[in-house]
Amino acid sequence: MKRRLLDTLELIRFDRPVGTLLLFLPSGWSILLARPGETAWGWIALFFLGSFLTRSAGCVINDLLDRDIDKKVSRTRRRPLADGRLSVTWAVGVFVVLTGLSASLLPFFSKEAILVAVAGYGTAVVYPLMKRFFPLPQLFMGIPFGATAPLMAWVQLTGGIGPKGVLVAAAGLFWATAYDLIYAVADLPDDRKAGVRSGAVTFGEHLWAVFLVFSLLTAILLWEAGQSLPRSGWLLWTILLFLVVVLLQSLKLKKGLAEGEPMVLFRSHVVLGGLLLAGFWMSTPILV
Repeated sequence: MKRRLLDTLELIRFDRPVGTLLLFLPSGWSILLARPGETAWGWIALFFLGSFLTRSAGCVINDLLDRDIDKKVSRTRRRPLADGRLSVTWAVGVFVVLTGLSASLLPFFSKEAILVAVAGYGTAVVYPLMKRFFPLPQLFMGIPFGATAPLMAWVQLTGGIGPKGVLVAAAGLFWATAYDLIYAVADLPDDRKAGVRSGAVTFGEHLWAVFLVFSLLTAILLWEAGQSLPRSGWLLWTILLFLVVVLLQSLKLKKGLAEGEPMVLFRSHVVLGGLLLAGFWMSTPILV
């Protein structure tokens, strides 16, 4: 039983919190923008817990649908479902439990925010199928991973879908697309052999430019959303730092990444997302 528990923790990537943090950070941007000057700790904690549960469920459904593909990819062939350590039945049970736990948070939200959450969760479930035919599955992945949480937060805290909420959600969508394009580079040779669709496969040597465009869109949208904050100069400085880093990363992509570098650059986006969160935090009238 202990072995199965450890394998289950591996299945949900418990030892790799990067995904949870990347999912949570855009909701933090939205919370701080929706409630400037207010330390909405309760909502921050609730969205962090929701990020952990939904990301864990997303990992399980991804591995369930991709278990045959994972066997052909060097980075994923040792995952618990791909190598047979866990059964499909067990994984389905884990997914149902995680979905139930995620749903248990919904009573804290308004009906409108729940609709956003359900729609986003649905896209997370079908996302793995996009890799079979959609040339840029990273963009679709950005819906549940980058856009849903900030839009949900905005609707909950303001009572509706406003222009700023849409801007932050779109920024989250493009940011998630950008960093997942870097992630895709790690699997590029195996994806080509397995016939998996990916932005890294689709754009090839032009991937650096596509990554840079999505990153620039992220920065522009966040600035447009946040420039009305009382001390928005702080946000501007963090956005400029973000742009410097992603420009350097795009040049690395253009030159070509050595083995291991894609994952290093991918993980660095936790710091970049946190930097942007700090920009929103310092731009409010009370917190500085």
